[in-house]
Amino acid sequence: MQDLDTLESVSARLESVLNRLAARFRSMPESKLLGRLPDGRSRAAAGHELASLIAFAAQGVEDRSLLHAPTWRLLPFEGAFVVGDQIGVTGHDLNVACAEVLARGHASGASTAVWAPPGVRCDRTSVGTILTRVLTAADELSAVL
Repeated sequence: MQDLDTLESVSARLESVLNRLAARFRSMPESKLLGRLPDGRSRAAAGHELASLIAFAAQGVEDRSLLHAPTWRLLPFEGAFVVGDQIGVTGHDLNVACAEVLARGHASGASTAVWAPPGVRCDRTSVGTILTRVLTAADELSAVL
């Protein structure tokens, strides 16, 4: 089990990485946003996939008290030029949702069960696992931009 200090550290690092990614996407010209990554996706599509993961993660934390998995809200693709804003807004939402859980002031907040985003092989997971998964995805995207 991760302790509260580790989770706060991961949360702070995630916030920093997402803020940098959002700024980077906001400053990209259209040719770069539509340019392809080594895996064939456009940068805009890859950024939108990250924003969608972040949105699902935030919803899983926010809806943690539901007895059944939530009806997942899809993040629409509104075009290449809004991807930076989507990363920024969903990242903020995730940090606020996790801060609420962690603000309970004890280590049990670290292991609070939350709904795992679609595509994860379990129904519930911990806040720490969610933050780490999103941070890994953000780091991987940063590395190929």
